[in-house]
Amino acid sequence: MLAEQYYQNASEVRKNWSMTIDSVVHERPAFINRTHDRIMMMDEAVLSGILDTFKYHVTIEKEDDGSLTGYEEELQLVENADTHDALLLKMASAMKDYALDYYSQFNYWSKAPNRVSHIPYVIKLLTSDERKVLEDMVCRDGKN
Repeated sequence: MLAEQYYQNASEVRKNWSMTIDSVVHERPAFINRTHDRIMMMDEAVLSGILDTFKYHVTIEKEDDGSLTGYEEELQLVENADTHDALLLKMASAMKDYALDYYSQFNYWSKAPNRVSHIPYVIKLLTSDERKVLEDMVCRDGKN
């Protein structure tokens, strides 16, 4: 079956907005076609399931002064703190800040060749609380 067969006309969706929302939340994602635009609506729980495989890889190195520096690979962020826990909290905060900045200028960053791959991580960060961000960090020791 071709994907086009799943698309609903935007005018019909607009006429049946509440039914469409109910269907998206309780049944399945919706594919909508408006002239030359194609969009998809889905429940946040479905999106979370899709994004669950995306993890944040953090390489941690001990500095000469005893502090720890962490490098988050996917978003290319670097943070430094005195303890492991403080470093992870600081990194989670920096990641959330990055996601907010990216989203506020989404039209620009999503088209940048070196930043387009950040989209799933940004969306995941925007829809995750701090506990989930920390849970999804995969840490490993760096070389000194």
